[in-house]
Amino acid sequence: MPDSYVWLEYYAGAPVSKNVKSDELKYSDKHQHGVQPTQTQVNGLQASLTSNVQAVYATYNNAHPGAVVAVPTNADIERGRAVKTRSAR
Repeated sequence: MPDSYVWLEYYAGAPVSKNVKSDELKYSDKHQHGVQPTQTQVNGLQASLTSNVQAVYATYNNAHPGAVVAVPTNADIERGRAVKTRSAR
């Protein structure tokens, strides 16, 4: 039976234009129909998502010193995030 995983994604809009992922968290051993990650598990991934978004913006800004883009706040990232799940063996 497959295990279930959750992660967060944030779309960094133009001009950065990248989907950014958090770390993944295994929230269920073996597939159980209807099981979803808890809000605490989801919120626990926010720090890695914010760190990864900041890194993407830093990379963009270093490559484009004449067109520096403001890094979104943690609150903006949290509001714009999407919760994703998958099953894997």
